This record gives sequence, C-alpha cells and structure tokens, in this order.
Amino acid sequence: MNDRQREFLLKLDADKTRHSGRTLFEHLKGVHDLLRDWDNPTDVCLAGLFHSIYGTNTFKHQSLSDRGALIDMIGVKAELLVYHFSTKDRPMFASIDANDIRTKLIEIETANLFEQGGNFKTLRRLLFMKGLSNGAKAALSGEVV
Repeated sequence: MNDRQREFLLKLDADKTRHSGRTLFEHLKGVHDLLRDWDNPTDVCLAGLFHSIYGTNTFKHQSLSDRGALIDMIGVKAELLVYHFSTKDRPMFASIDANDIRTKLIEIETANLFEQGGNFKTLRRLLFMKGLSNGAKAALSGEVV
C-alpha cells in the first residue's frame, strides 16, 4: 500500500468504520498484506486492499460507489476484481466464467476469511480449490486441516 492509497482509504473513513471487531482500514490492510506475503500479483493485492469498499452481501456498508475513482486509484484489472468481489456469489464465485478472475477472487476471499480468523468450514473448502497460491495453501494447512 502506498501513501496515496492509504490517504484515499482514510478519506473514506475506513479508519472509523467498524468491521469484524476493529476498523475497516485494519482489515483491508491485513488482507492486502496476506495477499502480498502469499506472492500474489499486484492487481490481486490491490483488489484485496479495497475488496469490500463497495460493500458485500455480508458487509453492507458502502464506503464508495464511484467505480471511476477506484479505477483511477488501482487500475482497471484490480477494480474489476473489487467489483466482482462485492457483487458476486461468495465464497466460491460459481457465476464467474473466466477461470483467471475466479481464481483471483477465491484467493482474495481466502485472505479475507483467514485475516478475520474466519469460517474454518469455508476455508477448508477453499484450501482445495484449483489455483490457490502456495502461500495461501501453506497458511491454511496449519489452521484448518
């Protein structure tokens, strides 16, 4: 995360918005850092940093609705992942036909749930998804097996 992205999140009050027992900012940064540590490409890490900024089916708070502003911040590829994460059927993203996009979304969901100390039943299912990074598999193996 660079300073510009940090400031963008702070302007959206991510540091004041509650999420999973702390602030949205802390959660978003945690997801980003996991994805980075798992050696994911930049677009996946950036999507993780903003993954629930539009809200999701379980996190109803919408910090941003202007897709153009997020595209300017993180690029088209990363923003498209954020948009799909916010609007598609989690955690398996079965309605996504493009395998590359679906794999990236599952990686982000894995980091999202793992970072929250989350749903072990779902994490166990995600552990065996095709395309999950070695870093994610290693992290999950010690936690959900």
